[in-house]
Amino acid sequence: VNETSEAQIYYSNGVPETERSMKDDFEEKRERILKTAVQLFGKGGFYGTRMSEVARKARVSPKTLYKFFTGKKELFISARQYAYNRLVRDTIATVPPELVGRDAFETVKKVLTSYSTFIRRNRGLARILAEAVAVADDDIRREQDESFAKAVSAMRTIFERDVASGKLRMASGPEEVAWLFLSLAFLIAYAVLLDLDRDFSGAFDPEFALECFFNAMEEKA
Repeated sequence: VNETSEAQIYYSNGVPETERSMKDDFEEKRERILKTAVQLFGKGGFYGTRMSEVARKARVSPKTLYKFFTGKKELFISARQYAYNRLVRDTIATVPPELVGRDAFETVKKVLTSYSTFIRRNRGLARILAEAVAVADDDIRREQDESFAKAVSAMRTIFERDVASGKLRMASGPEEVAWLFLSLAFLIAYAVLLDLDRDFSGAFDPEFALECFFNAMEEKA
């Protein structure tokens, strides 16, 4: 008879059951806090959201909240990354695989058009992304700049492929054009942020702004 005690029983991945349970509970609480923070920051912004409110809505004690995040700034940075990851996932998912690598201009146009649709439908996330640019805090801006630089690098790679093959001609280098496109994207997010509290129906239309921008770019090509 195998007399292995319950405390010695392991899952197939080698993690004890009690340890696995504690890890799952940790991840579940962190996820709940982040989702709550995204919701509250999306509604009240960085300056209008209190840590005590996040703890109450997430159903954790303030002490538990501060075990996960040292302060509101760290929580906001994590919420911004959470919102950004969802933005990237949802916008990339709309790009047909056959388009990537075939037409850089149309690929970027599709990505940014999907982006504008996303932030119009998810204005709370748009507020978080826009405030990450607007908030006067060095740490938040540094984290935002790092994400921005990665996005520019990815877009530059898309353009470079078509420029090298002769399919795309640009007045400026691929990196400069990538910065231009991404700057436009953040301006649109910021415009949505400014538009959030307007009550009348004549709201800002990011798709129209993008269409005008792409038409101008095509005329210059």
